Amino acid sequence: AALSADLADSESTAALSANLADSESVAMPSTSTAPPILIISAVALLQRLPTPEEYRAASPTFAVGDYCDPTELAVRLTDMGYRRADLAEVPGQFARRGEIIDIVRPDGVGIRISLFDVEIDQLKFFSPDDQRSRENCPRAVIPPASEVCIKAADRADLVERIRTAAQESLLRRRREQTQAKLMEKLEGQLNRDLGAIAEGSWNASPDRWLALINSGSLLDYLAEAPVLTFVDEPAEVERRLLAAYAGWREQVTVLLEQGLTFPTAAESQLNPLDMWAAWQREAGLLAISTLGGGANLLPGAREFRVYGREAERYVSRISELPHDIARRDERAELTVLTATTPTQRENLRVLLDGEGVRTGYAWLGLPLNQGFEYPAAGLTVLGLADIFGREQRGRRTRKRRGGAAVETERIRLFSDLKPGDYVVHDEHGIGQFQGIVNKAAGGARRDYLQISYAKGDQLFIAMDDLQSVQKYIGAGEKAPALSRLGGQNWQRLKERARDSVRHLATDLVELYARRARIKGYRFPPERTWQAEFDERFPYQETEDQLRCVEEIFDDMESDRVMDRLLCGDVGFGKTEVAFRAIFKCIVEGKQAAFLAPTTVLVQQHYNTFLERAADFPLRAEQMSRFVAPTDQRRILRDLAAGSVDLVIGTHRLLSKDVKFKDLGLLVIDEEQRFGVDHKERIKELYPHVDVLTLTATPIPRTLHMSLAGIRDISLLEDPPEERRPVMTSVMPYDAEMVREAMLRELNRQGQVFYLFNDTRHIGKKAEAVAAALPGARVISAHGQMPEDLLEQRIQTFIAGEADILVCTTIIESGIDMPNVNTIIVEDADRFGLAQLYQLRGRVGRSSRQAWAYLTYRPDKVLTEDSNKRLAAIRDYTELGAGFRVALRDLEVRGAGNILGAEQHGQMEAVGYDLYYRMLDEEVGLAKKTVDHVLRAERREAAGGYTEVPPESAVLTVAERKEPLRTLINLPLDASLPPEYIPDPAQRIDMYRRLATIEDNTTYDDVWDELTDRYGDLPGEAQVLADIAYVQKRASDFGVERIDSQGQDLILRLSAEFFRTAPADDLRRGSFRADDTRTGGTRAGCTRAGCTRAGCTRAGGEQDVNLSPMERLMRLLSLPGYERQLQLSAGNVPHIVFCGAAQPLRHSAAKLRELFRTAERAEI
Repeated sequence: AALSADLADSESTAALSANLADSESVAMPSTSTAPPILIISAVALLQRLPTPEEYRAASPTFAVGDYCDPTELAVRLTDMGYRRADLAEVPGQFARRGEIIDIVRPDGVGIRISLFDVEIDQLKFFSPDDQRSRENCPRAVIPPASEVCIKAADRADLVERIRTAAQESLLRRRREQTQAKLMEKLEGQLNRDLGAIAEGSWNASPDRWLALINSGSLLDYLAEAPVLTFVDEPAEVERRLLAAYAGWREQVTVLLEQGLTFPTAAESQLNPLDMWAAWQREAGLLAISTLGGGANLLPGAREFRVYGREAERYVSRISELPHDIARRDERAELTVLTATTPTQRENLRVLLDGEGVRTGYAWLGLPLNQGFEYPAAGLTVLGLADIFGREQRGRRTRKRRGGAAVETERIRLFSDLKPGDYVVHDEHGIGQFQGIVNKAAGGARRDYLQISYAKGDQLFIAMDDLQSVQKYIGAGEKAPALSRLGGQNWQRLKERARDSVRHLATDLVELYARRARIKGYRFPPERTWQAEFDERFPYQETEDQLRCVEEIFDDMESDRVMDRLLCGDVGFGKTEVAFRAIFKCIVEGKQAAFLAPTTVLVQQHYNTFLERAADFPLRAEQMSRFVAPTDQRRILRDLAAGSVDLVIGTHRLLSKDVKFKDLGLLVIDEEQRFGVDHKERIKELYPHVDVLTLTATPIPRTLHMSLAGIRDISLLEDPPEERRPVMTSVMPYDAEMVREAMLRELNRQGQVFYLFNDTRHIGKKAEAVAAALPGARVISAHGQMPEDLLEQRIQTFIAGEADILVCTTIIESGIDMPNVNTIIVEDADRFGLAQLYQLRGRVGRSSRQAWAYLTYRPDKVLTEDSNKRLAAIRDYTELGAGFRVALRDLEVRGAGNILGAEQHGQMEAVGYDLYYRMLDEEVGLAKKTVDHVLRAERREAAGGYTEVPPESAVLTVAERKEPLRTLINLPLDASLPPEYIPDPAQRIDMYRRLATIEDNTTYDDVWDELTDRYGDLPGEAQVLADIAYVQKRASDFGVERIDSQGQDLILRLSAEFFRTAPADDLRRGSFRADDTRTGGTRAGCTRAGCTRAGCTRAGGEQDVNLSPMERLMRLLSLPGYERQLQLSAGNVPHIVFCGAAQPLRHSAAKLRELFRTAERAEI
C-alpha cells in the first residue's frame, strides 16, 4: 500500500492503481495471484467503512451450478446499492430480463448471469457498451455499489437506533430552548431519513448517521495480511489528516447551529490521531521524505539517505545531448533515455549516430516524465519532459474488452416509439402510436404496431414492415392533425411537399455546384514534421480521432474547398484533431485562423497550442478583449505581413481590419454559439479557404446540411480512456439536497459549478451558497464583469484557489477544468437542449465520477417543451450522446429551415422524416445531373470533348424502382413475445435488428445477440428470425411471394424479374417452358452447381455477373435439392419446394436452410 498526502480521493487513486496494472487485467478480472497494489490518500484513513466481515458478507460470489433465486437476487442487489434499469450500462446498475440478470460492478466490469430455473447455467463477462457477452467467467464476486449497505432485514433495527440517537439530541435542544423553527426543520429531516431508510430508497448523504452504520476502517483490511506500506512525506500526511478532521468538525458545528444535521455527523470521520498512531504500529512501514527528519515521525525507524537531483533538461539544447552522453560514458556512467514510441526512439538514434555516439546509453519504454541523477550510482535517467519538452500522460493503447471492437451506436435518426407518439406511415399518413399488440391473422399470431387515425380508424402494421413507419417530427410545437384512412388528402399533401422539396433541392444543388466550381488549395501529403508533431500528443489517440484526421487530411489534399463538420462529445478530442489540421496548414507556409466564441476559451486554446507546438518554429497569437489595443494593432500588422502563422480569436477575427496574407484554413469552435450573420460573413470573407467546424451538439439546420450531403461530417464517438458518463439528476429544487451534493464534492477535494443565470442577483446567490457551506471558498463570475476582473476570477478558480464558482452560462464553452465534477443548474427548464448538454459537459472531464443536478422550481408547471428537454438530457447520459441530443433537438425545437426558405408548413404536413427523404431523393437526382455538367466543364477546360446530358439522362423520382420485398404468407406464429423481451422499447429495437439481416453472418450475429441478452429463443422468435433471413435472400432470386399448398411450398416469381430472362436463354435450353425438372450443370465448370459454360472460378468467390436467370438456375441445381425444387414456367412462374410444408411448423427452418446453402455456394 502507498499512502500519499497529494491524492485527492479514492477515485483518483483507483485510476493510478490501474496505471500500475496490466491493462488487460484491469479490463477483465484476472485469476492472477499477484499481490494487489493499493494507493490511497491521507484523508481516506478517516473514512468509516464496513468491517471486512460485513464487506465480505455483502459481496456474494457466484459460480456455474450455484442456487440463485432471481427475485431474491434483485432485492439483495438493491440493498447493496445497485439501481435497477432496463439496460445495465453504467457502474452500479443491474437489469433483469427473464432468466438473465446483468450487473455492472463499480469497477465497470459487466457480469451476465444466465439461469435455468433457480440454477446458474452460464456466467459470462459482458460489455456494457454493446450489451454483448464476452468470455466465460468461472467465478464472479459482486461487491457492493456503495460503502453504505443496509440489508432489508436490518432496516428496522437501524431505524430504531437512529431514532434513539436523534431523540436524545432533540431532547437536549428542547432543554436549551432551541427556536421552534429549527426544531421543526430537524424533526422533518429526521422523519424523511427514517422513512427513506425503512423503504430502502435512501439516497441522501449518509454522513448524519454513518457512525451508526459503519464501524470499520481501512486499517481493518490491511491488518488481515502482511502489507508493505510506503508513506510519502509523513509530516505532510499528518498535517493533512489533522486539517481535514478540523475542517470537518468545524463544518459540522456550523451545521448544528443552523439545524441542518445531528451530533452523530461529527463521528462520521475517525479521529486522525488514533488512526495515525495505529498506522505507525503497523509492521513493514517505509517513509519517504524529501528533507531529512521526516522519518522522525516514525519512532525507532532507521534512516537511509539517498543523494540525487533532478536531471538536466535538453529541450532547447538537444544538440548537446550526444556530447554529454559521451562524457558520462568516459566516466563509466550510464544514461537512460526515455522514449515511448518508435518515432521518438528513431529520432534520438539518428541524432546520436550522427555524432558517433553508439555506447553509454540505454532505452526506457515506460512513460517516465521527469528524470533524475544518482551520482553515487553513476546513473542519469532522462524523462520525456527532459528530452521532448512536454509531459506525456500515460499513452496507452486502447483495448476493447474481449479483444473485439465495441459496436457503439452510430447515427440513429429517431428515438424509440412510446404510446401516444405521432407517427407517419408512407402510404396512410399521420397517426398516433398506441402500442404493440399480438393478433391472429391468416391462422398465425404476429406482433403489430397499432396506429390510430382520424374518426377512430385503426391500422395494424406488421413488425416486418417497420421501415414504412417513422416517428413524426414537425417544424413547430403544434400537434399535427391525424390523417383519415382511405382519403385522398394525404396524397395531395405529399404532392405539395414534393413540389416544395424540388424547389429547395434546386437551391441546395446550386450551392453545391458553386462550391464545386471554386478551386481550393491542394495541400501536399507531407508527413515528416506532422508525425513528429503528432507524437508530442500526451494521450493515446482514439480510433475515431485517427479516422477523422485522415478524413480531414484527404479533404485538404484535394483541390476542392473543404467544408467539414467535426462532431464529437465534450472532451472527446476535437481540439487535438483541429490542431493537427492547423499544423499541416502552417507547415505548408499558409496561415490558419481559429475562431472561438469566448475570450476564456480563446485563452485556453492559445495556451494549449503554445504548449503543443513549443519546439517548432511557429508563431501563434490571440485576438480578444484580453489583448491590449496596442498589441492588437501589432498583431494585425504582422498578420497582414504573413509573420503570424496562427491567430486564435473571438468574433474580433470577423472585423474588417483583420487581413491575412495567405489564409489556408479556418477552424470554427462551438459553432452553435455563432449566429447566421456571423456564418454568412465567414462565407463572404473566405470563399476559397478550407473550413473545419467543431461542435458537440450541431444545431438542427447544420445537421440537415450534413445529413443531406451538402456538408461533410466526421464523428468522434469513442470516449477517452477511463472517462465515465455524467450521472444526471433532474429534480425540483431542494436546498438540502443541493447542499449535500456540493458537500460531497468538496469532501473529495473537488470543485463545483453553481449555474445561476441572473446577473442582477448572482451576488446574493453566492452569499447564500457560502452561508450554507461554512468554510467553502465561493466566488462568482458573469459576462458583464469588467474584463480584468472576470479573467482574474476564472484563473483563480482554475488554479484551485476557490471551491465553488457561482456563474452564468459563461462556462458553457469548452473550458477544461478536470477537478470540477459537480454542477448545479437552477431553472434548468429555461435552457435549450443543446445548451444543457454543453453545460453538463463542463464536468466529467477526468476519471472521477461526475454529477449534474438540473433543477427547476417546485411550484412551477413545466411546458411540454421543457419537459421534453429535461427528459432528453436525463436519458442521454452515455458518452458520445451529443449527436443524438442534436437529433432529439429536432423533435423539441422543430426542424426549422435549411437555406432560409420558408418550408415549415410543408414539413409540418408530412413530418420531418418523409420530408427529409423526399429532399434526399431530389438532391440525389439533381446532383447526378450537376455532377455530369461539372465533369463536362472540366473536360472542356482541359480542351476535351464536351457532352451535355440529354433530357432522358435525368431521372425523376417516379422512375426509381423500389426493391422487391418477398411476402411470406405462411400460417406460422412469428413474434418476440413480451415474456421473452418485456420492455416494449427493447422489443422494437430488436425488431429493427432483425430487419437488418442480410446474409448468414448478420443472421448469426442477431441470433447470437438475442440468445446472449434474452436467453434461448422461443419457437415463435426462431420462426421470426428465419422469416427475416428468408425475406432478404428470397428477394435476391426474384421470389415475390411464398405460400403453402398441401405438403409443398410455392415460391412465386416476380413477373418483372421473370421478364429479365433473355428469350434466347429459354431457346438455348437453360430450361424449357414446359419443363418441370431442375436445370443441369454446364459443361466445363469446376464448381458444383455452377450453370455457366467454361467457368473455372475458385470456390468462395461470388460471381457478381450472374444474370437473374443464371442465379435461379444455380439455385435449382443445388446438391441435395435436385428432386425437391421444381420450376414451373406457366402463366404464373413459380418454384415448387416439394415436401417443405410437412410439417408446416418446420417450413420456415427449411426455407432458411435452403437459402443458407445457396449462400454458402456463393449464389
